[in-house]
Amino acid sequence: MEPKPLNRFWPTTGLAIVSGMRSLASISALSGYLSKAPSPLLTGFPFGFLQKRYVAIGLKALTLAEMAGDKLPDAPDRIVKAGLIGRGLSGALAGAALYKSRNGSALAGAILGGTVAVAATYGAYYLRKKLVKSSNVNDPTIGGLEDIVALQTASLIL
Repeated sequence: MEPKPLNRFWPTTGLAIVSGMRSLASISALSGYLSKAPSPLLTGFPFGFLQKRYVAIGLKALTLAEMAGDKLPDAPDRIVKAGLIGRGLSGALAGAALYKSRNGSALAGAILGGTVAVAATYGAYYLRKKLVKSSNVNDPTIGGLEDIVALQTASLIL
């Protein structure tokens, strides 16, 4: 039985929002999921490597490093060009792999994931700045809370 299109659209949208918060969290979560429940539709597909256990472990380590680096005082804003490109590519990769694994168009998933990730990058950036200003809680603490939200959201989606 073919998955319904909404079984691709909403999870991809959610993972792309996570990419806007933490660029590697969505790919890491998807890889962890696919390494435990591989999709035969990804066999031979360029992003099929996400199903490998060692890739999932490596992505988790990189995600933790990204989260630690985000708290450093000289960490660049996520809305700088390189940050936007990375988050857009992350959302596109997650979207392409998820769509393909659920018998959909990898191109449609990549377009959706990349577009939503870039938009979510701006939303998460301005929300974090507003929370820091209005709550008098320091930026690294708000960033830590954002980490938790990103990881939990990705986990719930998958």
